[in-house]
Formats: sequence, C-alpha cells, structure tokens
Amino acid sequence: MDSNYPAYKESLSSLIEYAVEKLIQSTNNVKKWVELVRPEDGLRGRFCWAEQTTRDANVASTNYVLSGLRRMGIFDDVITLEDKKAGIAWVQSMHKGNEQYWDPALCNRKTPGWPEGEKWPSPAMQMGVNQYAQSVLRAYGIEDLPPAPPPEGIPQMEKADTAIDWVKSRPWDKNPWGAGSHSMRMATWLLQWYKEGHISIDPLIKVLKFFYEIQDQETGLWGGKNTPWYERINGTFKLFPLIREQLDLPLPHAEKIIQCVMNEFYREDYDKSVGACDEWDNWYVIALALEKAEGYDTEHIKKMAAYRIIRVLDIFSKEDGGLSYYPDCCQTGWIGFDMAPAVSQGDAIGIGVLSSGINVCIDILGINDETSWTGVWRMRQKEPLELRKYIESLVFN
Repeated sequence: MDSNYPAYKESLSSLIEYAVEKLIQSTNNVKKWVELVRPEDGLRGRFCWAEQTTRDANVASTNYVLSGLRRMGIFDDVITLEDKKAGIAWVQSMHKGNEQYWDPALCNRKTPGWPEGEKWPSPAMQMGVNQYAQSVLRAYGIEDLPPAPPPEGIPQMEKADTAIDWVKSRPWDKNPWGAGSHSMRMATWLLQWYKEGHISIDPLIKVLKFFYEIQDQETGLWGGKNTPWYERINGTFKLFPLIREQLDLPLPHAEKIIQCVMNEFYREDYDKSVGACDEWDNWYVIALALEKAEGYDTEHIKKMAAYRIIRVLDIFSKEDGGLSYYPDCCQTGWIGFDMAPAVSQGDAIGIGVLSSGINVCIDILGINDETSWTGVWRMRQKEPLELRKYIESLVFN
C-alpha cells in the first residue's frame, strides 16, 4: 500500500459520504444526457453514440446506454413501454437467421477495408454486432435467446478438436486483450457444445489447462512480460468471465494479481492515461481475485473504491451531462467502426463501461442502498456445482 496516496489520507466514512453525493448528482445528469442521444427522427428504442456522432443509432450504442441506465438504477425512469416495443421490433428486423444480425447503421457503411456485399472484414465485428443485438433484446425483456455460433474464421463445432491450436495461435505475448477475448469466447462455445451433448469435454479441458499454463507466476496475470501492465490486466479481465464467474475455478497467485492492479492506481499519471475499460477491468479483476484471496485485508481497497468513485465522476463527467470514455475526449470508434468525432462529450461506451466499474466499488463498500445505483456488476451465472467440480478435477489433476 502506498501510504502517500490521497485516498489513504481521508477517513473511509468521509470518502463514502462524498462518493454518495457524486453518485446522486451523476444520475440526474445522465437522465438529461440520454435525451440528447436519441435519434433526431424521433424513432424510439434506440440511441446514438453521442450528441455529435458519425453514425445513426445502432445496436452498440444502444446496448451501452441501456446497460448503463440499468446499473445506475434509472432504466425505468428513462425507458418507456414505447421504447421497449419499438426497440424489439428494430433489432428483430436485423436478424438474418442462426442468431446473426446485420445492423445497417454499422455494416458496410464507409468502414475501411469492408468487402462488397454482406461480408465482414473481421470476425470481431460480426461477434460484436451479434452479441450487442442480443443484449439489446434482453434489456427489453426478450430473455430466451440461443447463443450466437462462432463467425466464419473461428473453429466451428464440427472442428472442436482444433480449438486448442487456434487458441494457442492467438497473440498472447503482444496482445493479451485480444487473445484473451477471443480465446475465452472459444472456450465458452466449447462448454456450451459439451453441455448440449454435441462434443466431449476434452477440447474444453485442453483449452482451460493451457490458460493456466501460460499464467505468469510472478504476477498472476496473462500476457508477455514486455506488454504494458494495463494490457496484461485487460487480458486477465477477458478470461475471468469464464474461469472465475461461470466456472469458479481456482485462481493461483490471487494476492499477486490484486497487488499488480492496485499498483496501477498508484501511478502518478494514471488519471491522465486511463480509459473507461481500464477502470472497469481493474475493479472486475480485483473483485474476483479477492474471492480467492482468503484473509486478505480489504481496508485499503475499500478506501480506494470510494476514492475512485469520486475521481471517476470528477474526471469523466462532461458538460452535456454524460460520461466520456477518456477524461478529455469521447471514444471515437468501436471494434473498427467509426462512431464520433474526437471532441469532449459524453458517449455511450462511457456510461456503459464506467457504470460497471463504479458498481464494483459500490458493492465492495456495501452502499447499494444509499443511491439508485444497483451495485450489480457480475456478467455470468455460475454453472451447477457438480459440473464446476468435475471440470476443476480435470483441469487441476
């Protein structure tokens, strides 16, 4: 712990009191901002990326807005029955079959490198649009949706035995964020196919074993030693929804992981270099590592949590009432799609991602009942205990 860090010069009670004030103020501001990012044509159930945007309302911006409103506890204050009905019809009109979606506001519209016809420049774009289209439907109450299959270019169910080679070929040393993201999704598909009785459990176990084989024993993180700390934390974040939340597998070196993330907060230039994803990733990793760090003293983490609520709402809040992805600028793109000009304004991903990180802090502090904010941040449900223990026995035999 860095005893000179500003958070540790205040009492926890005073930090919490100020944090609660900031949380209440932020909800009032965001309610006003949301009305600025509705489409100018008046269509309901969809939202733009920002007030100044390069694209029409789309599933990515709408997903981030809806998820942010939900976590802030103001979804029902903003979203009407008309929004829900219109939003469902809008997204369902994009469905091309087999849980594949084609959003005209994003797809094949002045995107560099886009091929002719309804084809994708990268699997990441197709996965993103599919995932966020389904997320919008779920936000509006359509829960019974089958998971989208892997896009072209990623091992399909019939080739499940090749998944391990594909995962090993990801750029773990240079891009742990991308490697972790794609590999975690691949492993999730393997788990799904096994549960449905289509494949054996062997391909999944091979991938999970590989994850733990490449975990850095000195830091507990994933990624090459020459990779910046924040990228290794981000790569770790990408694996955690599966290995920590859904499967609740053991986590070697949990205490080291927590310390590595806390050291990021202590950097003098942290607030100048941080983006919304970094803040969310940091807290997500800390929270899930804490569950495996028995007897860990959390007092300094609680003070940091209260302090970061205050700092985040100070430096990311914008004059239009929204939250931006960066302290000085909105996020201009999303997985290869341009979204907005580089100006100081609130953006959809700002509210969507920062609200997740703030909710982790709220949960750690136990102040869920002091504002409308929900303190809800988890992304997945745990598998049944019997299945989790069976997988654990095979991975750690």
